Amino acid sequence: MATSHASPIADHRVLLLLLDDQDRLMLCGRCCDGWTVPQTLLAVGIDFKDGAAQYLAERFQITNPSFGSLYGVHETRESDCWEHDQRTVSRVFIVRISAEESDSFQAMSPQHARWKISELKARHRDISPEGVTLLASGYVEGWLPDGPISLH
Repeated sequence: MATSHASPIADHRVLLLLLDDQDRLMLCGRCCDGWTVPQTLLAVGIDFKDGAAQYLAERFQITNPSFGSLYGVHETRESDCWEHDQRTVSRVFIVRISAEESDSFQAMSPQHARWKISELKARHRDISPEGVTLLASGYVEGWLPDGPISLH
């Protein structure tokens, strides 16, 4: 007898590539089990950009974020969800931050770091999620077009 399986509601996640005026990417280190970018899980029904702005205001006191014209889109495939039965839909936003906001991020924790694009490229295997370095470097170097970029 065949059973019907309704598609589960997806987790909605926002990842933030915070770039300062020196094109350094803000990274969380050992506090987040390895080098990663700030990220948050959104409540059901919250728009990705609105959720990102709210998280930036609450967590980093960035009240008027300057979003880049390029953003990453990722969605797990149904075939990838067999173990946890949960899809994830993510947006990766680039946010330009001021020197003061960059300094504030660095001062929040000794586990935080600011890496230039050259260091990101040299250590790309140390950073999760995969593809962050490519998206950040493509944006900074200007070889990625504006709009959504599919991340696999």
